[in-house]
Amino acid sequence: MKKEQRKKVTATSIRNVLSALLVLIIIGSAAGFYFGLQIIKEYSLEVARTSADASASADSTTQPSDPNQQLADGEALVAKVNKLFATPATYQAQALKDINLYANQSGVKISGIESAGPAIAGTESANSSEIITVESPVSYASLLAFINSIEGNLPKMQITGISIERPVAASGDQVVADTITITVLTR
Repeated sequence: MKKEQRKKVTATSIRNVLSALLVLIIIGSAAGFYFGLQIIKEYSLEVARTSADASASADSTTQPSDPNQQLADGEALVAKVNKLFATPATYQAQALKDINLYANQSGVKISGIESAGPAIAGTESANSSEIITVESPVSYASLLAFINSIEGNLPKMQITGISIERPVAASGDQVVADTITITVLTR
């Protein structure tokens, strides 16, 4: 008969098993904590979205739509749009006044302004053109300031033609600009 061999459990083997078990418990706890934290983050984002939606809908229901306020807002918008275009009765006087004002502000001397009638002949467009003759030579910086002022004007004016050259005896930033064609937008 064979002698039954029995394995003896020693303190060292128990210590090794318990150490391995403790390491597995620590790793499992860390993994559980990490995945639990991810679930909580997703839940907090969902709660934040729901809260934002609720506050947005509460704001829209607490402010009733006032038709009188909407009309007042619309009238202000109409007034702004009306400033974009000149009326056919007053466009020429307004354009001449604005052109002379911008010329004086920028230091450009105008020797003549003539009205060219509708910008596009044969169309129903009421837009009209003004042809400006500039005394040359003129400072390039002054001419640019004049052009910028014209383009930003209300009622809207747009430069549709300009010819700029260097003078024969070039000095500094002087340029020669014979005529400038400006279209005045009218209703």
